[in-house]
Amino acid sequence: MNNSILSLKENIFNIKDLKSFYIEKLTLRNFRNHKNLNLNLKNSSILIYGGNGCGKTNVLEAISLLNQGKGIRKANIENYLNQEEISNIGHKTWGINADFVGPNGKTNIGTGLKNLLHKSRVAKINSDYAPLSSLGKVLNISWITPQMCVLFQTSMSEKRRFIDRLTLSLDNLHLTRVYKYEKLLRQRNKILMQPKTDNKWLDTIESQISELSIAISARRLDLLEELDKLHKIELNNNSLTKHFPSAGIVINGLIEKLLKVKPAVEVEDFMRLELKKSRLDLESSVSGPNNSSIEIFNRKNKKNLDTSSTGEQKLLLISIILSHARLLNNKFNMAPILLLDDIAEHLDNKHRAALFLEISRHQAQSWFTSTSKDAFSKYPSFIDKINLPKTKKSYNGDYHFRYGDI
Repeated sequence: MNNSILSLKENIFNIKDLKSFYIEKLTLRNFRNHKNLNLNLKNSSILIYGGNGCGKTNVLEAISLLNQGKGIRKANIENYLNQEEISNIGHKTWGINADFVGPNGKTNIGTGLKNLLHKSRVAKINSDYAPLSSLGKVLNISWITPQMCVLFQTSMSEKRRFIDRLTLSLDNLHLTRVYKYEKLLRQRNKILMQPKTDNKWLDTIESQISELSIAISARRLDLLEELDKLHKIELNNNSLTKHFPSAGIVINGLIEKLLKVKPAVEVEDFMRLELKKSRLDLESSVSGPNNSSIEIFNRKNKKNLDTSSTGEQKLLLISIILSHARLLNNKFNMAPILLLDDIAEHLDNKHRAALFLEISRHQAQSWFTSTSKDAFSKYPSFIDKINLPKTKKSYNGDYHFRYGDI
């Protein structure tokens, strides 16, 4: 009788905590140290645990590549290939494949390297080739890694990349614009260094740079506006802020300043004229999204994160990522998959409990890594614990998984 009651309680508990967005199956082939790893997953949060060097973070890195960009480590594409495969003679490839389940049904996503000679990765959605930028239409992914905890001590370019990654969730073409903008700037500089400049070609390039500058800056501002709105709504009813300080983010730059008071078309014309004026002075700096400054601060005490302790910086980083996740879920019904690498390490019991409670309520699957499962003994809802060293090739049973030719 008692066993029946216990089983009933467990079933009710599990149903209550089911996620709306989750990865059901994940396969890695020749990726990092995983030659052929198959994970058949439950609709719940996931803990991957095991000793150092067993490949826990590699699994999270693979998932992060199911979106546009270089993933959580920003590695070169050839570095993902399994080291044993590099020494083999033949067709050197790596691939990642996942069945992602959302409210609208199941979607198969694949990405990988077709050939080591072609140093660019390809993507497939339901077995059809697709541009990398289209992956963001299927699912959103956000992450926190130990390396990100020093984000606030690094260069301003790293802070801009961080904001751009968050902005990508609002506009799946945002990173495409950023990459194109940076490429056009390099082309412009190359032309200006030549003995004879092609003014017509410069006019064309500068027109594109101006257009992209406004689009990139405007989307960044849209993100910060949405986060500000969320903060005002949650100001008195967000339990997480009792333990994790609320973060404020400000972007400072001439383009951003002008966009707040002038129509975008006028700012674009201004940018185009500034670029033309600067052609004769290679040392001059033209305002644009590539040199805007990012200020991150604690909303409560107004303390800038550049002068905060490492512990305070980690709490603010967690606060930003979780606020962003709530924004996507509440406003756009697109809760992101969360990748939380060693997130519980160096958190005291109070902050760990608050973090676990927030993650357990999150509408999408969250992936944790840890050297031990003991830190998750008090996780407040069901969590699927995978001992990676003992998993070998498959977890929760073997199954046939399609790779196509990725």
